[in-house]
Amino acid sequence: MDILLTKNNDLYVSPQGDIILANSVAQKIRIRLLWFAGEWRWNTDEGLPYFDVILVKSPDIDYIEKAIRQKIFEVDEVTEVSDVSVTVDSKERTAVISFVASTDLETIKEEVNIEWQMT
Repeated sequence: MDILLTKNNDLYVSPQGDIILANSVAQKIRIRLLWFAGEWRWNTDEGLPYFDVILVKSPDIDYIEKAIRQKIFEVDEVTEVSDVSVTVDSKERTAVISFVASTDLETIKEEVNIEWQMT
């Protein structure tokens, strides 16, 4: 179980002010795709290599799509990843990841926006 997030990855708070628990495969995938490599303090091996491979001047899109497909398959409930596409804007340091993944119960079609701003 996870705490339910909005599509903008903020905590979802019900109109009554409650935080909701959910078992959302789409959310599990989205969280994995949003992790930058080394970012998660409890497992620095987790995440995608956004700084080294993806948000670079000449990204290898085939490699990136394979890495993303593999990351989606790490979610236990996923049985198939039928489509992955990545659009990278190196100048703006953003990426849009579109995917279609299937479980035994549903087909998930999502888009995840990756943005990195220097602070």
